[in-house]
Amino acid sequence: VDRSVRRLLLRAPKGCSIYEPIFWGHERFWKVPAPSYLVLFNGTPFKGLLLRMLGTRVGARLFDDGASLVERPFMSFGDDCTLNERSIVQNHSQEDGAFKSDYTVIGSRVTLGVGAFVHYGITIGDGTVIEADAFVMKGEEVPAGETWGGNPARELPTRSIPASA
Repeated sequence: VDRSVRRLLLRAPKGCSIYEPIFWGHERFWKVPAPSYLVLFNGTPFKGLLLRMLGTRVGARLFDDGASLVERPFMSFGDDCTLNERSIVQNHSQEDGAFKSDYTVIGSRVTLGVGAFVHYGITIGDGTVIEADAFVMKGEEVPAGETWGGNPARELPTRSIPASA
């Protein structure tokens, strides 16, 4: 089903009016093939393989425990990423009658906490942690090695773990 409606997908992220036919086709792309079968592979090593088959650029050793990825061809993940249950990567929004979309790049060794929401046009550096229920706003650039949390998400102070005696 996904391949049969793939021609409706925008070739590249863009902005347009919700009244343009190009938007209507794109909307059908992310509503028609809703891959409900993907939940069967949550937490397995096969989830990354299936996402690659659906057009997502995925590095090695992805652990996906139930994330929602809307425009799969507009996102990329580095190696050793962890996507927790109910985390969402959404590459579009509808604002004041306009449809806007952009790429999202998630580096290697990134963790998205349970219920974290990552909007469009975001670059997340290597080794970053987005905490549970955090909302990373559109256009953010999250530097490597930081921990972000909150709504809207901002850098959190890192806690050092004391060495045991």
